[in-house]
Parts: sequence; structure tokens; C-alpha cells
Amino acid sequence: MVGFKGILLTALLLTVGCNNIFAPRLGDIEDGDGLYKRDMLSPADVLHNFRYAYSYRDSLIYSTIIDSQFIFLYYEAQDEGGSGHYASWGRDIDLRTTGGLFRAFSYINLVWNAGLDSQFYQLDGEEILQQEESYFDSCNFAEMSRGFQLNLGENIYLQGTARFEFRKSPYDRQWRLSAWRDESF
Repeated sequence: MVGFKGILLTALLLTVGCNNIFAPRLGDIEDGDGLYKRDMLSPADVLHNFRYAYSYRDSLIYSTIIDSQFIFLYYEAQDEGGSGHYASWGRDIDLRTTGGLFRAFSYINLVWNAGLDSQFYQLDGEEILQQEESYFDSCNFAEMSRGFQLNLGENIYLQGTARFEFRKSPYDRQWRLSAWRDESF
């Protein structure tokens, strides 16, 4: 008899024990709109998840917004020649660098300022088939400039402009960040 009660109690604990009663169900926050977007159906959704990843220091979410062909381009003002140069890195280094940034600071706050410029295109390889100035349905490539303010901890404050390129995957129809040109100062 004790064996049956033990099995019953174990089954009950396994059923109930995996449910965190204090955590909201997925999608219950902000009137059904979760903290992050599970489906990135527009570049705006990608930027929403970008901000979420930085604010909550979530490298897993950050990795989902970065395209496999991603490139980060920045200006290195302090070089040996004194004249400065542009440098870049790909997805793997960006994920390691961003993960290190998330671990190094206990507080990160990213605020997007107004969008400065946006263009949407339908691309076939490198050929532009269609260009739209407004919101899109059939586009698979977008360019966008956004001003930002980034607070790292209590003493580091960055601001500037980020020029982004986005691509829509033909496989899962999700938008991802394919290039980021940092113009911060």
C-alpha cells in the first residue's frame, strides 16, 4: 500500500512540480504581448528583441536575432597610425563579445531613439526587384538607421547611431539582423 501512495505522490509532484505558479504564462504580459517576440515578422520585432536581450542580458534571445551571415562594422579611432580605420567581425565573435558584455555589467539599459531612415527591398540575390518606402509585405531586405542611448552599469554612457540591415529568411520567414554598422561616439 505504501508503494502505491508513493507512486501516486511522485506522479502528482511531477505534474504540479514543473509549473511555476509565480511566473506568468508565455504571452500573458502586456495584454498578450510577451516581453520578447517569438515570431520576428518585421525589423521592428527584431529591434524589440534586441532591446530585450540587452536589457535582460539574455544571450540566447540575442543569438536568435543574428543572421548566420551577420557582420558588425565599427570605426577604430585609436590605431597605431593615429588615423583610425574601419574594422569588422562576424557572427561568432559578435556572440562571444556580446555575451562577455552581458556578463560584465549587472545593469544594461538600451533606449532606441526615433528611426532616422528606413528602406525596404525585394531582393533576388544581389538584384533589387522592388523597392518600397513604406511598410512591406513581400520585402525580404530592409535597411534602417536608429539613434540609441546605452547605459552600461552606473558610469558608462554611450550614444550614437546604428545602421542596420535585416534579411527575411526564405525558410522560416523570420527577419534577422544581417549587418550592424556602429556609429556611436
